[in-house]
Order: sequence, then C-alpha cells, then structure tokens
Amino acid sequence: MSDAVPQGAELEVRALFRDEAAETHAERRARLASDDPDLWEGIAFPVEFALELAAVCNLACVMCPVPTTSRKRRLMDEALFRKAVDEVASETGFVLFPQGFGEPMLHPKWAELLAHAKAKRIGPIVVLTNGTLLDERNVARLLDLDLDALVVSIDGVEPETYAAVRVGGDLGVVEANVRRFLAARGPAPRPRLVLRIIRMKETAAQISAFFERWRPLLGPADEIAINEFNDWAGKVEDRSDAPRPQPAAAAAGRPPCRMLWMNLSVHADGKVSACCHDSEDELIVGDLSKGDTVRGIWEGPALARLRQVHREGRFEELPICHACRNQA
Repeated sequence: MSDAVPQGAELEVRALFRDEAAETHAERRARLASDDPDLWEGIAFPVEFALELAAVCNLACVMCPVPTTSRKRRLMDEALFRKAVDEVASETGFVLFPQGFGEPMLHPKWAELLAHAKAKRIGPIVVLTNGTLLDERNVARLLDLDLDALVVSIDGVEPETYAAVRVGGDLGVVEANVRRFLAARGPAPRPRLVLRIIRMKETAAQISAFFERWRPLLGPADEIAINEFNDWAGKVEDRSDAPRPQPAAAAAGRPPCRMLWMNLSVHADGKVSACCHDSEDELIVGDLSKGDTVRGIWEGPALARLRQVHREGRFEELPICHACRNQA
C-alpha cells in the first residue's frame, strides 16, 4: 500500500463477504476479540492475507517508512503471486490485500494478477492506493474486476498541506481521480470506496473540512476513515498531533499482540512476515520463493516461536515489537 497502513481497520469487513465464508471470518474475529490468547491458538488461517505486488512507491510520504527502508525496491514476480493465490484458494474466511509497502498499481500486471485471484474465487479483495494512478484505464480495470473495496488515502484538503505530507503527489490530480472513479462506478455497490486521512500535526485541523468535502459525493455504503498516526515502531518521526503513549512494551503486563494470530504478509521477494507493520523484514517466518508453503508457515515453528515470545512477555527479544506503540 502506498502509505503502508495496517490493513482492514477501516472497513466492516464481514459485509464484504459474498458467501458463507463470512461466518468463518466472524468466528475467527470473535476469538481474536477475546483477551484470552488461549482462544487465539488454533485459528485455522489468518483473517488478513497480504501479497505485496510492489515494494516501491511513486511518492515519498513523510509518515511512511518506505522512503527510508533498506529493503530492495522491486515488483513481485508474477509466478510467485500466482503460486501464493493458488495455495490459498482452498482456504476461507480471509481478506486478500494485494499490497504491502508500496503502490500496487505500479505493477504493470496488477489487474491481470487480481483477475487470477478472482478466477480462483478468492475474496473479499481490498485494494489500497494513494490514488495517483487512478486514470481512466485503471478505473475501468477496477470496475471490470468487480473488486470488493478500494481504499484511497488523501491527507488534507489544501494543496500545500498535501504536497508537504505526500511528497511528489498533487492533490488536484488525486481528487480528480477519485471523482472519476465515483462517476464511473455510479450507484453500483462495488467496489465500496473508503477515503482515508491520517490524523497528524499537518492534517488535524483539516479533518472536518475533509468530511465536508467528500461526504456529499459518496454512496451510502462508502466510508470516510480517520487513521491515527503510526510511527512504525520508531521508523519515522513522530508527527502525531497529541501526546503519544510510550511503546507498548513499556506497559506493565503487556499482553501478546493479536497480529501474530491474524495476519500473514508476503513481501515482494517472497519472504513472509508475521506482521503488516514489518517494513524491514524483522519478523520473517518463511519464504515462498524458497519452497515454503503458506499453510506450512502459518502452522510452522518460526511463527510459533514468535507467539511464544509474546505470550511470555519477552518483547525485548523482538526490537520491532518492543518499540511498537500499536497493539492489535
């Protein structure tokens, strides 16, 4: 995703399912909602599964770890994407996010690859984008795919604010692209649109105006979402507009993080992380390019070890978790 925010938080995801898999998803979510980690154990498959189409972005946003990451800029190999999709086609109750730390529409075959996922009856599929590439052709592709939801991040209502935050972007272009999408989709129920703004020093005073600008243009199922600022475990400067809590590990008796029981994120090179906040490959639990399988990783020893470390409160062994201010 273009600004690399945690997946799924904006949507009432259950409403996106089109079949009985909604019940499976709801049952897993109900278990994860418990404060008892014993109930998390044995969840058959993550509720969120991400495939990073592009580990590269066309913007250099100040609140994003992508501009400074040490990871190689690259696109996911088509064969790797198809392999992963084919593996998980027999699973159920999860949402597919075809992005990670980058702009997915930079992949020249993004639409063809998502068509393959659709052909395998995988869904819901939620695409996150910075909106800069929503030209007429890409809007038509989105509609032809009949995807479930599109999340577009637009930080600010003033061109100067947007340009300072989303470096390299043009607010006028992105707003025109979103209006193009809304006009082309019309009253159709899909893709549901979520417009998102991150609350931080630069944007906090513009959030009310953001709602006033966009709410009249949206359909009844569309949403406007406010995401709280995320410093990505200290990877970016803290730009929150209010005092932030100490890293979660500083709290006495901190519980384990649900992320390890709810998410798998496949990076563009095939490495699989246990957390969608992992911008530097710190929580790698397998590698699809080396012959590992998604099911084997989910049930494997590497992920089991991370879960045990969390359950025993040994967060200092995992620097990214120790520094994280966001607890799933």
